[in-house]
Amino acid sequence: MDKKQRMWLFIIALLLLVDISLAGRNEITIRIWLFQGTMIEGEPGLSQVELMPLSSTPELSSLRALAEGSEHDFRDAVIDTLLDLKKLRTLNDLFLFKQTQREDLPFPGKVVLGRQIAYRIDLSHKVLSPMKVALRVVLSKTKEGIIRPEKEDRIMLRNTFEATRDKQKMHLIVDQTLTVGLNDPVVVSVPNENRPYFMAIKLTANEPELKRRTSPTLKSPPMPKLVPAPQPVDKVLPSYPEELRRRGITGEVGLRIAIDENGTVRYVHVASSLHPYLDYAACQAFWQWRFEPVLQKGKPVPAAFDYAFNFDPRVYAEELTYIEENAAVVSATTREQTERILNGCAEYCRKLADAALFYTSEETIKETTHSLAHPDRLAELVGRFPSDYAVQVTESADGQMTGWIVDRPQIMSIGNVERIRYNCDYQMIRRFGEIKERRIVLKENGRKVLDEVRLLEEDRYSTLSPVVSLLKILDKDHQPLFNYRICGEKKVSGKDAYVLEAVPKFGDADGVCSAKVWVEKGGFQILKSEIEGVPLYGYDDVLREAVFLNIKPFYLRTYEYKVEKNGVMLPDRTTVQIKYPSLMPNRRETKSRIELTYKDFKFFIVETETAIKK
Repeated sequence: MDKKQRMWLFIIALLLLVDISLAGRNEITIRIWLFQGTMIEGEPGLSQVELMPLSSTPELSSLRALAEGSEHDFRDAVIDTLLDLKKLRTLNDLFLFKQTQREDLPFPGKVVLGRQIAYRIDLSHKVLSPMKVALRVVLSKTKEGIIRPEKEDRIMLRNTFEATRDKQKMHLIVDQTLTVGLNDPVVVSVPNENRPYFMAIKLTANEPELKRRTSPTLKSPPMPKLVPAPQPVDKVLPSYPEELRRRGITGEVGLRIAIDENGTVRYVHVASSLHPYLDYAACQAFWQWRFEPVLQKGKPVPAAFDYAFNFDPRVYAEELTYIEENAAVVSATTREQTERILNGCAEYCRKLADAALFYTSEETIKETTHSLAHPDRLAELVGRFPSDYAVQVTESADGQMTGWIVDRPQIMSIGNVERIRYNCDYQMIRRFGEIKERRIVLKENGRKVLDEVRLLEEDRYSTLSPVVSLLKILDKDHQPLFNYRICGEKKVSGKDAYVLEAVPKFGDADGVCSAKVWVEKGGFQILKSEIEGVPLYGYDDVLREAVFLNIKPFYLRTYEYKVEKNGVMLPDRTTVQIKYPSLMPNRRETKSRIELTYKDFKFFIVETETAIKK
């Protein structure tokens, strides 16, 4: 081996060592135990933030051995030591914050909730050396009395969390940059009048992964023995929304599928997740697949197998080309009439988008949401079919009903219901070239919001926008995503209207499975619309529950436009129905109902670039 070859081998070996070194130290776990104490009467309080590393603080040296053991034992030892060291009357354990993150990525913010109080922790760090980290800790707490009491804990917790997003409602406890050594915990004292805070902070690198306890989820029903996946006979392409394709969300959803003797799909479980909506879309499609029966000793038997579906934009581009090339032929008259209506709708949508930017109104939001039944109860029900439940009633000669009825299996909890109501100052604005909604909360659950301006920013409501939702079906840019047909004529609010049906070419257009729009005959005003399909954002709970329960939820948005201004119809009411198929035949159970109404419209026009006339 010559000198040049030895040099290259040395460089490769060095690079491998560097890679191994980096790979071995690429995760940091942080633990912060937070305590609050009260000083013994007559003792001086703390005057400044004090950093006390265990390795260089003799009074805390006894804690070093315990830092490597149980988190609870270490916490108890810290309490005992600080009570004596800082002459405290009491020291309360508030919480333990624990998080793991790659050393080159920032730690996300964390909120620790109580019923009427919350703490927020924001961290940023910089690795100074293999054993030292500069850690900035920003700790704040909701101000006293800022959270009003509520009867329902869920509303209380929701209000508490919302408060942590508003700096005006938070009290800053500490904002300090600390130098912390890996495996060398520190104790930090923070002045706070007669009630100081204390933090015990521990950083470690590349802890061995522990089995984490997961929250209760629905249990899968007993599955047949796994076999190699049989060939599909009938297939339905899962929907793949344009927005997700544009964002480059691609990859496989891993499924475990159970079929009966005929190859009919009886159960679909997501074994490997990709995205909440794509998981949902895959399950909805595979319920409609049929496979070749699996044979055992020459006889068809129930079977289970693993199957992966790859969401690849190229596949959908080919599918769109196929659909367009094989589109149904319609008469020239019908095509001409449809094109005329669509051109009119596109122009109307342009005027609607412009008008929406120059008015405000008062919006009322009412939502009633039912929770699922207890997981233990659902575990008994999931995977079973309506035929598993018997209802037997006998009618006697005199018309009386006798016999027995099995209790209907409810998947929704009857008693666990959440009701929310907001009154908002509502306006459409243009942000980064897109039309967005802005809601300033005036009242929440009947109580006025008086302290400061508070924005209601929830995808659950903003995704329902009566203007933007309509534009995504009928404006010029979105029309190529749909197939349209005129399916009737009706009167709406005393006006003659075409009923225009829109069906996405991909089976789904950003959460829209189908839509109907009532278009006024003369001026192409939109009088009403109905949109079916779960939106991409704001309803992850519905998507997850649909996957867990192996159901297709019924999600219908209805928009009514009754307020006319300069030839444009503005929104009057939006209603949302979310229902789940019941385990009993031909029934649905209500998951949620949302109603948004608009009144007290105020219009303004822009006279110049800087002046607004009301």
